[in-house]
Amino acid sequence: MENSGNLTAESGLSNWSVAERYTPAACRALEYAKRESLRRGASAITVADLLAGLGVDEDSRAERTGSLKANAFYLRWLTGLPALPAAAADSIELSIEDPTDFPRFAKDLIGEWLEQSRLELDNEARRAIGFALAEADRDREYWIDSDHLLRGILRFPNRAHFAILKIEINLASARAASRNDRRAFPPHQTPSIKVVKYLVRKHLALWVPPILGLACYLYILMQGVGLTASPLAR
Repeated sequence: MENSGNLTAESGLSNWSVAERYTPAACRALEYAKRESLRRGASAITVADLLAGLGVDEDSRAERTGSLKANAFYLRWLTGLPALPAAAADSIELSIEDPTDFPRFAKDLIGEWLEQSRLELDNEARRAIGFALAEADRDREYWIDSDHLLRGILRFPNRAHFAILKIEINLASARAASRNDRRAFPPHQTPSIKVVKYLVRKHLALWVPPILGLACYLYILMQGVGLTASPLAR
């Protein structure tokens, strides 16, 4: 299970509160990326694999945002991936019994990765997936969709980033296209309770450590000048 741990380290996939936010389209892209790596016998999933995974589905936010499928062979060439026959891509299917049950589907898929995958995410792929979460939060969207993964790749210099720039898609234009796509194709209703729980966990993790650290520092400072933190200590 050592590799399985590396697969999700620093990527947000191992955190169930984040994993359940992935839409089926985003999960499919991740699954395609994994199988792309397995197909060529690689030891790690790269940003090139993530980009290849995003270019398989025809009707996804990433495809509508960046026309990735139309430029698939060009992008594969730019990222150094071997040409993938259409039949091989079409043979990859994910079963979604209930397309509206996003959290269950995402947890099942990520759980399968944890149990079965022998692949790791390389450093660039981890950063891209981490930035995808940041892009979803930036949009104030609960669901992490395929366009967020695309924008995650565009957030920092990498091999796939360079390839996307070659088809005249940058971070600013991708963000604008994402906004337009959500107006044309509204996302599924956000579960308000899950959002509240996620925000509470997020802000607790963000603010509790520095507040405790500041309290400890003030207590030590007060002790240093001969004061006490409470009357009981006198």
